[in-house]
Formats: sequence, C-alpha cells, structure tokens
Amino acid sequence: MAKTSDRPSREVARLEGYVYRRKLTERELIPAIGAGIVTGLAAFYVARLFLERTPLLPEDRRAGKHHATGPGRRPRG
Repeated sequence: MAKTSDRPSREVARLEGYVYRRKLTERELIPAIGAGIVTGLAAFYVARLFLERTPLLPEDRRAGKHHATGPGRRPRG
C-alpha cells in the first residue's frame, strides 16, 4: 500500500477568494478532450442532417413562401 507521503498533495490553497488549482496531466485531460470531440461530431452530424433533408414541397410551390401551409401563389390571367 502506498504511503500518504508518496502521493502528491491535492490540497487547495485559498487566498482571499482566489483558488489555486494544480496543473492537470495529459492522462487526466483525455476524458475532457474525448467529450469535446464527441460533442463536436454530434453537432456536425445534426447540422448535416438538417442541410441534406428532402424539401417538403417542390421548388415551384415554395418560391416566395415562408412556410409550407396553404396553396401557393396562382398566376393572374
């Protein structure tokens, strides 16, 4: 069993509202980096799904409209 003197101290010194934190090692940063990569890939995938979706109305029916309800504009004449 490791002695308490063998382990690095994890105490936090507080000085008038300031908290000193120890520097993280590369091994301790791996989960945070992995979570950031997964979040970025998920956001990219969702954005790609929205950009590549099939339109609900054909091109000629949705020209000049802001929503997909009701009949389109009819030419006069």
